[in-house]
Amino acid sequence: MKIKMILPALTEAKSPYWRPIKYSLFPPLGLATLAAYLDENDEVILQDEHVETLDLNDAPDLVVIQVYITSAHRAYELADHYRHEGAYVALGGLHVTSLPHEAAQHADTIFLGPGEDTWPSFLSDFHAGHPKKIYQSQIRTLAGLPRVRRDLNSCGIG
Repeated sequence: MKIKMILPALTEAKSPYWRPIKYSLFPPLGLATLAAYLDENDEVILQDEHVETLDLNDAPDLVVIQVYITSAHRAYELADHYRHEGAYVALGGLHVTSLPHEAAQHADTIFLGPGEDTWPSFLSDFHAGHPKKIYQSQIRTLAGLPRVRRDLNSCGIG
């Protein structure tokens, strides 16, 4: 399965004063953590728009987008693009948890709260052909998490 994980750029990342070195050296780990749950046979691409231009001329089966409040409009734009192209789109993050009804308009599935306990359930449901519209976290622990997929970060720093 082809999976694309995207961290859309924050609004300020488009400023001429933006310094992408921070994101290159200290990439956010949310999506890389979720990638650790994927099957080793899955083709996974993780793109961070803070440090690279997104390739929108691809055809992933599943697109996962982490949504911050300041990147929501861009995230929705990307989600709508990929849904129009036939990809299944899942959205999660702080903004989705804060405004789930808004986010649900742009996704096939939304995640409320941390994804570490709901992501494995989603993957199982997705592979079985019956993913839910909403997955809501019930557990607040980092115990037992797999290793973060640092090999997927944009700048290649592991």
